[in-house]
Amino acid sequence: MTSFSDKPFREKRLFPRIATQCQVLYRTPESKGWNVARLVDFSAIGMRIECDELLIPGTPVAIQIKPGDDRVVPAILAKGCVVRCEPNIDLRYEVSCKLTKVRPA
Repeated sequence: MTSFSDKPFREKRLFPRIATQCQVLYRTPESKGWNVARLVDFSAIGMRIECDELLIPGTPVAIQIKPGDDRVVPAILAKGCVVRCEPNIDLRYEVSCKLTKVRPA
């Protein structure tokens, strides 16, 4: 059942998401090396990537963003953990990560 309210919609996120697309590299403790993924969106405390690998929530992850000429996305090195991983219609996985450490690349 859909409910309607007279109250205006209020965003609950502390930081807005910025939608973009660029290549990122990620690795988990089980990885033998860096894996390629696509950045879907990011904020000050998290990001969503699309990859070919099922990543279990709670898995630690290291991420490198090297955007090249894209000035919207900063070049960073980050550490965090997977909070959600869901298959998408392209037979890939959308992985949401909470970032715990971020520094410039």
